[in-house]
Amino acid sequence: MRERATPSKAEGVSHGPPPYYAYLEHPDGRWYATWMTQTQPRTERGHPWHVHADYSTEKRLRLSRDDNWFMAQYGMRNWDFDRLEEAVGFFLRERLQARLERGYRLVQAHLPEASQ
Repeated sequence: MRERATPSKAEGVSHGPPPYYAYLEHPDGRWYATWMTQTQPRTERGHPWHVHADYSTEKRLRLSRDDNWFMAQYGMRNWDFDRLEEAVGFFLRERLQARLERGYRLVQAHLPEASQ
C-alpha cells in the first residue's frame, strides 16, 4: 500500500476557511496550480462550487505568483460541484494529493486545517 504523501510545511502555506488553492512545482521543472471558486448559479442546472487547474508539462515559464492567480474563474481544466464538501474532497484528493504522490513540492497554498 502506498504511503500517503503530505504537504510540506512550506513557507507560503496558510490554513483557514475556503476557498482553497495550491501551487506546486516538480523537480523536473513542471508546475501545477489548483484552486476553488464559489459562484452564484445563474440557472437551476448551475453549480455553486468549482475546482480549477492550470499546469505546464513542458517546463515553460512558471505561473506568476505575484498576482491573485487563485481568483481566476476558469483554468485549463474545470470541475463543478453542488456541495462545498464535494469540492473540497476533490480538491484535496484528486488534485493536491495526487500531485504530491507524483513528486510535486508544495510552494504556495491556502488549505483547510488538518482536522477537516
